[in-house]
Amino acid sequence: MRFPDRILTDSIRANLNMNTQRLVTVEKELSSGRRISAPSDDPSGAATALRLRTDLALSDQFTRTVDSAASRLGAADTALFSLNGVIQRARELTVQAGGGTLGSDQLTAIGGEINQLLQHAVQIGNTNFGGQFIFAGTKTTTAPFSATGDAPPVVTYNGNANSINQDLGQNASVRVDVPGDQTFLPLMNALIGIRDALTSGNQQAVTNVGLPALDSAMNGVLEVQGSIGARVNRLESLGVRMGDERTNLQELKSRIEDIDLTDTIVRLNAARNTYEAALGAAAKAITPSLLDFLR
Repeated sequence: MRFPDRILTDSIRANLNMNTQRLVTVEKELSSGRRISAPSDDPSGAATALRLRTDLALSDQFTRTVDSAASRLGAADTALFSLNGVIQRARELTVQAGGGTLGSDQLTAIGGEINQLLQHAVQIGNTNFGGQFIFAGTKTTTAPFSATGDAPPVVTYNGNANSINQDLGQNASVRVDVPGDQTFLPLMNALIGIRDALTSGNQQAVTNVGLPALDSAMNGVLEVQGSIGARVNRLESLGVRMGDERTNLQELKSRIEDIDLTDTIVRLNAARNTYEAALGAAAKAITPSLLDFLR
């Protein structure tokens, strides 16, 4: 006899549950700021968002690689800038010593300063960045230059000529090492020759041999610095391009995953109004049935 009332009650309950779930879903979107919280929310959108996350992760990895390569080359450039200071001072002293107006004591004193510049050049050549020697080729855990004694007769190169190429992704790579033997040894040998010529009083060798060797070494260092500058510029350009690509990926991912705030608020208000209307309709529908039952 009361079967129709049971059908009505079940229908009202199902309708309220549906409206409640719709309201909860929209409120969850608004509180999280995300349109897709689970793959079931939008299987196609979730798959696209997953691919975008993978692309973003690769972009982040390549960006870190570019930054690391630029930092390593920047450290090398800074070291060579200091080395240029050594060369400039050595050249000033060499020109002064070759003027023919200085006595033996003065030449010996200049030779001593040249020797100090040599030792400073060795220290620069052994520059360590991030736990690695940057002028040693691939032997990054070994100090590339060694010199024995207060006035070393020779400087030994302990590194190798192997290059270190950093993979930048997208079929691109850059060399991040500087050949220490080619960059430093000509200068060091020139300084040793000038020092020895000064201490022996051979001013002719200082002018005719030492100075040209010093100028040649300086040109070599400047050439290496130019190469480093070109590589750093390339990395900077690549970094800007990767940054733009990453921004585009993030915007695309946001459009797929994140909510449209205005639209979500409108849908929330609509869901609340629908839910409240359903409650009102349910109250009106159920109350007469109860009264009829009591009668």
